[in-house]
Order: sequence, then structure tokens, then C-alpha cells
Amino acid sequence: MRKAIVTTSWDDGHKIDLKLAELLRKYDLRGTFYVAPENREFKREDLLSDYQLRKLSQDFEIGAHTMTHPRLGRISAAQADKEIRESKEYLEKLLDKPVASFCYPGGDYSFLNERQVRQHGFKLARTVDRLALDAGSNPFELPTTLHAYSHRSDIPKIARIARFDPVKTWEYYKDWETLGMFLFDKIKEEGGVFHLWGHSWEIEECRYWGRLEKLFKHISGYGDVDYLTNGELI
Repeated sequence: MRKAIVTTSWDDGHKIDLKLAELLRKYDLRGTFYVAPENREFKREDLLSDYQLRKLSQDFEIGAHTMTHPRLGRISAAQADKEIRESKEYLEKLLDKPVASFCYPGGDYSFLNERQVRQHGFKLARTVDRLALDAGSNPFELPTTLHAYSHRSDIPKIARIARFDPVKTWEYYKDWETLGMFLFDKIKEEGGVFHLWGHSWEIEECRYWGRLEKLFKHISGYGDVDYLTNGELI
């Protein structure tokens, strides 16, 4: 039977990542933090400092997320290449270690962007594709299982997961942590990859900490489950 694997990843490089890291440590869960060092969607003081990034990298994998967090599919090829290359160079110089994992901001990328990520020496690239129960066949299109947030666009897939039971469908859509527990249990029984991801700032804004901890408690501490960073999936 296939092994059950749990991995988590957290995007953007917001300073609230430090609070999230403490919760991961509490439940002995692995994580990859995808950092855009000059993320233009936040004030500079709201981003992780270089010192905080170095400290975070002692316990978790740090992945690149471009320098300024543009949607790669909406900028020129030259701009995208610069964003990808410089983010890797910046983080590797800062952390004094290889940075193997990349995440496409907003899940927006083209075949050309995928090729650029490969050319700059990354080993994998994570997307925002959801409700996958394994790591897929292309490490540069790594899917996820669950975003710590509810998406209306996921309702058709959720309905299939719930065997078209309207009560279950609504419950799984409304309570993403309940859906997460169901999917984890399925993967634990059948094998596969449970990949949870999100944004610490979003969890803070939506007051999801209790829900996230409930899910962490459910998925942690199993001797027959491998807990890995994204980079360790490859």
C-alpha cells in the first residue's frame, strides 16, 4: 500500500508566519514557507525581516515566491525571469543554503514560467490547485489538497467528494477543517499526500486559528505517516 504523507506550505512571507510556525512546532508538523522578500502587497514592516527569515529557516524549509509577488502570467518573460532568478539568489545568499522549492504567486503561470523555474535550478514548483490526494506527476506543477479557506469554485469537486450529499457538501464547503479531516483520513487509509496550505495573514484576518489548530491536532502524531517539507516530496 502507498505511504501516507503530510506536508504543509505557507505563502507570502508575512511576519504572522512566526505565529503559524509556533503552532506547527506545537504539533511537530513540517512546513515550507514561500517568501517574497519585497512583496508589494504588504507594507515592508509587515514582512519577515532577514533575521526572522534566518531563524525560521532553522526549523522549516524556505521556498522562493518571486521577489515582489507579481502574477507571472501577466508580466513579460524578461520580468518573470528576473523575479524568479533574483528570489532564489536573494534567499540562498541570506540563508547560506540551497533553495529548491518555488511557488507561483496566485497560481498564475505559463509553460514558459515553468521552464524558467526549471532553468534556475529549482527542484519543484507548487501551484494552488486544490483537492488533490497525491503529488501529481510533474514536480513543477505540484498540486495541493486543502487551502485553509473556503472557495465557491470548489463546490462541484466537494459535491463529488461528499457523494452528492447536500448536507455533507455544505458542511465540507463551509468548514474547510472538516473537509481536511475527512481527506486526511482517506489518505491515511489509502496512501497519498495530504498537502495543506494557506496564508498566515489570512488566518489572522479570518480568525481561523482555532479551526487550524483543530486540523493540526487531527493530522499530527501518527507513527505510520511521513511528515515532510515540500522539498522532501521529491
